[in-house]
This record gives sequence, C-alpha cells and structure tokens, in this order.
Amino acid sequence: MVIGSRVRGQRQAGSMSWHQVFAGYMVGFLLRLLYGVRSTDMGPFRAIRRDALERLNLREETYGWPLEMQMRAARAGLRILEVPVDYRRRAGGQSKIAGTVRGSVMAATRILLTLARIAMEPR
Repeated sequence: MVIGSRVRGQRQAGSMSWHQVFAGYMVGFLLRLLYGVRSTDMGPFRAIRRDALERLNLREETYGWPLEMQMRAARAGLRILEVPVDYRRRAGGQSKIAGTVRGSVMAATRILLTLARIAMEPR
C-alpha cells in the first residue's frame, strides 16, 4: 500500500491546519507503537492492490476510514510505503473537517473511536 504524505511533501501555506498536521503525527506515533509502522499523515492519497484492499474488510464509512485502512494494512502485514506529495490550498469552498470547529471535533471523535475499536480487536 502506498500513502501520499502531505506532511513530507511541499505544503502551500494555509493548505493544512495545525490540528491536521498534529493529528497525523499523533496517529503516526500510535501506529508505530502498536504495529511498528512509520506514518506521518492520514491523507486521502492512497494506492493499494484490489485483492489486498478486499482482504482488509474495511467497515468505517466516516472520517475514520483512512486510519482503519492503515491499521488493518499493518495488522495484515502489508508493506506500507509513504511518498511525499505536494499539497495546495483548496481552490474554492470550505473543508467539512478542517474548516469548522464542529467538523474537526466530529472527525477527531470518529478517528479516536476507530482507533480504539481496531486496537482492541483480537489479532
């Protein structure tokens, strides 16, 4: 599985909020602690073979899906590679997640619940 890391690439000023960057590092710390996998971002840029994706049996349909994918891939022993991707401010509109306090709180809650649910599943 390949993940495009917005943190490792060139980021245009204002393209990511401080809490997006912080959350990526915190999740990265927990993934390393739990599974020995290095990660800097939960960004949406991903590539994975179809057969590998189907084996992960993903269930999360809200903000926690990137974390679920990374955790299940690590548990399944998939090789996970991060590559830098450049990231720019959005051209129009406002992010549903990072654009509002409510969106950020909702996303953080789902991400933490996803983390707890998967971490407590038997291996």
